[in-house]
Amino acid sequence: MKYVVYVDLDGTLAVSPISSVIREAYEHIAEQAGCGLREVELTSWRIHIDLVRRSDPLAFDWDYIYEKVSGAFGTSPGFRIDRRFEELCGSSKVLDNAHEVLSRLRSVVRVLALATNGLLKYQKCVIELLDLSKYFDLVLTPDVVGCLKNCAKFYSTPSDGGVRIAVGDNYTFDVYYPKVFGLKTIYVARSSSDPYAEWLGIDRTVRPDIAITNLEQLLFQFYRLDSVLRFSSLYRSDSSVFLLFAGF
Repeated sequence: MKYVVYVDLDGTLAVSPISSVIREAYEHIAEQAGCGLREVELTSWRIHIDLVRRSDPLAFDWDYIYEKVSGAFGTSPGFRIDRRFEELCGSSKVLDNAHEVLSRLRSVVRVLALATNGLLKYQKCVIELLDLSKYFDLVLTPDVVGCLKNCAKFYSTPSDGGVRIAVGDNYTFDVYYPKVFGLKTIYVARSSSDPYAEWLGIDRTVRPDIAITNLEQLLFQFYRLDSVLRFSSLYRSDSSVFLLFAGF
């Protein structure tokens, strides 16, 4: 069977210092405004979630959100998240022997796409530093596609068919929405927490096709899913297979 596999980056293949840089930026606002960090973070989340609901790529433009939050607290924007992130990007690391996993996956799928909600201006240094681009046919980011991973358009490339599978560690963006759009999903369940599901009112009744806890389990579970799909396809095309297994 032909497969188009969309693999997430942050928290799935790699970790980067982006969260700590964003926190540093909000600490800058809190210090200037004379308020608590928690208050600043809640304001940023409200702006962020409003943009997520609209599938607006600005939802993951942390410099844009920083400016909005800074304006809300009446402080002067004196922090560049993108520049600070470039300074610290060198601490990014791959997870779970990702290079070997991707190399082997690359050899058995038709199209392998890196699919991330992070904007290219933040993700580029991570991709280059960790030498990940060589495994992928496509790099899909909101600023390239025009929407987030919660819109069907994100998974419309390539458009020439094949079984589409999403792989990632975030329930909302890597399980719930891909399933809504008809994809198969392999959930890298590193944590049971998902603030997006809570803020967006998603009750998690939609289940992944397969759940794993470590990326190194991906290939085995991919082959398992492939076997199920092949048998399902064979059953649909030849009813005699059903009769055989039913004992008739």
